[in-house]
Amino acid sequence: MKVNFRSSPFAIGGIRMPRQARKDLNTPFVHVMVQGVNKEYIFYKKEYIEAYMEIMERNKNDDIFLIIAYCIMNNHAHFLLYIKDIKEFGRFMQKTNLIYAQMYNRKEKRCGVLFRNRYQTEPIYKMEYLINCIDYIHNNPVKAKIVKKCEDYKYSSYNDYKKNTGVTQNSVMKEIFGSRCNYLQLFKENHGKRYMDINEENYNITEEYILEGICEFKKKEEVEIVEILSNRDVLKRLIYFLKENCNIKYIEIRKFFDIPRGTMDTLKIK
Repeated sequence: MKVNFRSSPFAIGGIRMPRQARKDLNTPFVHVMVQGVNKEYIFYKKEYIEAYMEIMERNKNDDIFLIIAYCIMNNHAHFLLYIKDIKEFGRFMQKTNLIYAQMYNRKEKRCGVLFRNRYQTEPIYKMEYLINCIDYIHNNPVKAKIVKKCEDYKYSSYNDYKKNTGVTQNSVMKEIFGSRCNYLQLFKENHGKRYMDINEENYNITEEYILEGICEFKKKEEVEIVEILSNRDVLKRLIYFLKENCNIKYIEIRKFFDIPRGTMDTLKIK
């Protein structure tokens, strides 16, 4: 599959992204996190981690999403994904977590909910965020002091990046970076640029207000962030919500989503 960023139907509100400008990514790159209820250690055995990975791989369909990076820890897992079909992805995650929960509960002789919510998502809008999100995901085991070096952790995609194999060879990664990118050098060059995790505060106060507004809108409308990215009508309602309820100016919203001025005018609800 060749990724055409110029005409991608998943661009925010149908907005096209200049293919040669690799700074901004108006496409559905999403950081997804699943976590055990009450931060329970739901992946505390190697066989459980491998079981979750096997369930994902067995049910994964490249027509629904592509894995860009991943890391499975003791009580949570991180995935950076390129999502192509939002509704089917939601069904995939529901099925994956259900199958795993049934297996886990049977082996642990427990019952009840295993995962905290379905999953959490954070969209990736810019190239530097994409690079730093990959680096952040791979450094989770080092940060948690499970291993001293990323390459020593078996259950992440780091060694794919080191050896230029696996997830680095999917169609989206080849389109953006080429087939033989020196990812380790890329991460080194971007080291120190802070990536914000799903639960961390954002870079500045305006963006913080916008993110809070998006969270409120998601709860009010009962939508996932990936639905906002692919549905122009939902995006229009979000823009109106941010302006009227959060007192965010149109120019600030436009800059946050990197929407051209002319396109922004068509997204305003009169």
